[in-house]
Amino acid sequence: MNRFACGRRPIDQFLKNKAKKAGRRNEHKTFCAHIGTSNICIGYYSLQLGTDSVAELPGGKETYLKNYVAFPAVHLSFLGVHDEYRRQGLGEFLLMDVFTRVANISEHAGFYALTLQSLDDDSTAFYKSLGFAAYSENTKQPKMLYPLEDILTLVRGKAG
Repeated sequence: MNRFACGRRPIDQFLKNKAKKAGRRNEHKTFCAHIGTSNICIGYYSLQLGTDSVAELPGGKETYLKNYVAFPAVHLSFLGVHDEYRRQGLGEFLLMDVFTRVANISEHAGFYALTLQSLDDDSTAFYKSLGFAAYSENTKQPKMLYPLEDILTLVRGKAG
């Protein structure tokens, strides 16, 4: 994991310095992509459970969420692709794996969406191109989400 380099310091540093400890404490679950039997990580993502404010959701007050202060979510804390493998579809592949895991989690726990906080304009454009919607006022590092119903339709061809 020490060889991983995506060019974005927080993503590199999490995998190199914090992922194992966060996993042992059950704060994050981190999944790495490898080629064949190689132990070199070419991409990874990390998930955790949490909540976020309904007040920040556009239209949140018009849905069933209007009765809540916060909405439950699976949070995509980190996603990175090693520089050598960028722009080759690995990011999309990792996100499809995220969607599959999120769909599986929904069989055991209730939540509203997959959320993330984008790191920069490039990652925001990437996530928007895949169907994520921004829901915060922060335009530099927006909070984004993908509703669980849409993930279930994508993964299984049907909603919940």
